[in-house]
Amino acid sequence: MWKSRRLAMIAALFLVTVVGFAVPGIAATKPQQITLWHMEARPTRMKAIEELVDKFNRENADIGIKVEVQSWGDVYVKAIAAIQSGKYPDFIFTEPGFGMNLMLTRAVRQVDDVMAGLMKKYNVYQTAIDPFYFDDHYWAVPLYGQSEVLWFRTDLFRKAGLDPAKPPRTWSELLATCKTLVDKGVVKYPIAVPGDWHLATVQQIWPLMVVNKAENIFDAEGNIAFDNPRTVETFKFYKKLFDMSPPGSAAWQWDQSIAAFTSGEVAMVIEKGQYIEQWALRTTLPASTLGAAPIPVPDKDGQPGTAYYSNGIHLLKSDAKTRTAFKRFVEFLYEPENMGMLLTAAPGFFLPVTAEASKAKSLLSHPTVAAHYEKYQLMIDQTKYGKLYGFTQRPYNYNIGRIAAQNLISWTAQPMIHDNMSAEEAVKLGAQKMREAID
Repeated sequence: MWKSRRLAMIAALFLVTVVGFAVPGIAATKPQQITLWHMEARPTRMKAIEELVDKFNRENADIGIKVEVQSWGDVYVKAIAAIQSGKYPDFIFTEPGFGMNLMLTRAVRQVDDVMAGLMKKYNVYQTAIDPFYFDDHYWAVPLYGQSEVLWFRTDLFRKAGLDPAKPPRTWSELLATCKTLVDKGVVKYPIAVPGDWHLATVQQIWPLMVVNKAENIFDAEGNIAFDNPRTVETFKFYKKLFDMSPPGSAAWQWDQSIAAFTSGEVAMVIEKGQYIEQWALRTTLPASTLGAAPIPVPDKDGQPGTAYYSNGIHLLKSDAKTRTAFKRFVEFLYEPENMGMLLTAAPGFFLPVTAEASKAKSLLSHPTVAAHYEKYQLMIDQTKYGKLYGFTQRPYNYNIGRIAAQNLISWTAQPMIHDNMSAEEAVKLGAQKMREAID
């Protein structure tokens, strides 16, 4: 009897230590604890990402990822402070400007082997990869993209006698459309233009800089090249649009523009695909009431363009065990159906970074994506024209992280908005502020 019990105990211990099975009365091996930071702080996104991480944890019992939600408003400072204190996450979601800021700490690890494996298995879009590849290494794995278009209310266009099938394609047509909407009494304020010293304002100005060929923040020698006639022209046009936005726009960020648009207070806005997501959440109007078109271009010497944000994930710890966990996690996320689940954390807002994910059933069957599929596809198509400040010329300049951290493109607009300063003077001040930030 004693011998039989002893053999049973040995077998149980073997199962726990080698196979990992849980046996009553015997403690199982604890999973490796991993901390993940992300900045998608809206409730629907937090819930969807948490569910996806839970799915990974269930399928990988030896790894336990804990999600900690941050905000884009303070993560630039908070992440640097965490790294300096030595108490920072293992993985962190990122976008290129934020990533460059983190690169200055030397905590970001190259992920060449991970990307090599993913690119061998999947057709990863080059636009998503490019901002994270420099100095001959990959520094993040892209997870989803974001591009901007002109959103418009087809119902308000019709009330003004405008054809929704022919949205404005040039800057002069955009101004004329604004005038018609007001003259016909459809709206008092035709377009929503946030003006706070905030990323939301950067994301309004930047696509206009791209279509006006003002996309190079630095020159070939790495000097600030922001102060130039095309940038000035862009800020002049931005101010014209801002002057047609509702009162209080100087303090607006993202939510106020969304509210003005979905309520019908304004008829147009230039922004990313959160307008698909928010249309379904904030209105009962049919999907056909929401229209989308490429960013209008200058009448002379403009170019097709948009702002494109490649969002990815950094590895911040260098030990082999954490690197292995990172590899397994991103391989899990890149499985098309799992990536489809990630994309529907913000349907319409998050765009696929692989051809395989763009066809995932979990994505295409989502009711919001299905209802707005043509607009969703438009944003994907526009990514080929997508650019991001600081990532339009190689070699990339690490100093863009400091400029992005302080939102200096939107800072440049502040004296123009609040003090009635000319665009020429404001852009000159903005360029000086950028030089100070990188000195």
